[in-house]
Amino acid sequence: MKTKEQILEMEICECGQKSVAQAIDIFQNTAQPFKKAKKLVTECDKSCCRGALLKVYDMNVFGKFDYEEIAYVIEQRLERIRRLGEED
Repeated sequence: MKTKEQILEMEICECGQKSVAQAIDIFQNTAQPFKKAKKLVTECDKSCCRGALLKVYDMNVFGKFDYEEIAYVIEQRLERIRRLGEED
C-alpha cells in the first residue's frame, strides 16, 4: 500500500510527464472543461491516461481525493501496457 506522498509523486501521464500532484494542481487552477483541462496536463490528444485523469478531475470537482483509487487506476493502466508489450 502506497502512502499519499508516493501516490502524489506517481506519473499520471507519460506524454506530459506530469505527476498526480501536478495534475491536481492544474485542475484546481483552471475552470476549463475536462477535455481542455486534460490537454494542459498531457500536452497531447491521446487517450492513454484518460481514465486516471478523469478520476482526478471528477474528484477535484467534488472536492475530495481518493488517493488509493487514483493509484489503482494508474497501476491498472501500467499493467495493461505491460501485458500488451509482452504480446508483441
